[in-house]
Amino acid sequence: MATEVEEALATSLDTPHGRLHRPRGFGLQALTLVAAFAGGPALGWAVGQAPRDLSETARTFLYVPFVLVFFLGYAAWVARLKMIVFHGLTKSLLATLFLLVVRRRKPKSIADVLPTREKLLEMAVQAQMAAASFRRVGWFVGIAAGFLAALFDSAMGGATRFALVSATCVAWGYALSMLARRGWLPIPEEA
Repeated sequence: MATEVEEALATSLDTPHGRLHRPRGFGLQALTLVAAFAGGPALGWAVGQAPRDLSETARTFLYVPFVLVFFLGYAAWVARLKMIVFHGLTKSLLATLFLLVVRRRKPKSIADVLPTREKLLEMAVQAQMAAASFRRVGWFVGIAAGFLAALFDSAMGGATRFALVSATCVAWGYALSMLARRGWLPIPEEA
């Protein structure tokens, strides 16, 4: 038990803003990214096999929600990261620019322009917490896909199909969020 606690502390850092998880190595992140990319269609295939009498078109449709959770979750994560960077860095840069242009004063030091170490730590924790975007997307896509799946012509009840599709989309969103938050998925470079 003590070794598990020591291992957990070696992979994360408790801060006043929350727990900051150390990212895994590039190789592990790349493998996890490929597995997550392939996991969406695999889940779609597995969910499509549950009702035996679905048409081929309906089975093909079931691939889409899980792929959407992956891509829209990453897109939302990128958007949230850009907001964090804008809020954390751009405010001080704009204030400095205002001082230079309007008041014609230079900052006393470069430390007045750059964020503090504490602010950078806070931004790193916020960047990892922004991975909750996968969960939100999972709920949205899951409910929408569940309603569409309930319309399929099948012997399985509509409520059962709704529950099956929406619950697996939500679970997929939570799994991706957990992987991203713990440093298993790479933070998008675009951000």
